Amino acid sequence: MEYKLTEKEIDSIFARYPDKKAALLPILRVIQTKAGYISPEAEKYAAELIVVQPARVHEVVTFYSWFREKPEGKNLILVCESISCSLLGSEEILGHLKKTLGIDVGETTPDKLFTLGTVECLAHCDASPSVMINDEILAPATIEAIERVIEEKRRNTG
Repeated sequence: MEYKLTEKEIDSIFARYPDKKAALLPILRVIQTKAGYISPEAEKYAAELIVVQPARVHEVVTFYSWFREKPEGKNLILVCESISCSLLGSEEILGHLKKTLGIDVGETTPDKLFTLGTVECLAHCDASPSVMINDEILAPATIEAIERVIEEKRRNTG
């Protein structure tokens, strides 16, 4: 799958970030949007764009939980495991998702529609428990709200 940015995309990002190194996160977001994940080749490409060592890009990719290093489902579901979320129901939500989707953490549904993961914190402790589905935060998350989003994603596939 193609991950390279167009000249227009590069110019648009660099216009907002005169220091090329500061443009790494937006560049990686575009790459992931295009390819669905960030491959080692894409990491090297991003490093060339901002003139840093590929190891620096890899550090960033592995630090942020929203970056994917391998092909995954079309929709990424991340359940927060912070203490506040755990105390307020994230463990029950995670158990429900495992049962409903028929997968465990780190797995993808056979139809490649959903990948289930956990994160240490989604920074919504004031509205725990929190779940992120793609870029949408559900906080406080409920099983009912998550089910509505999952059904919507299933309906909009195709």
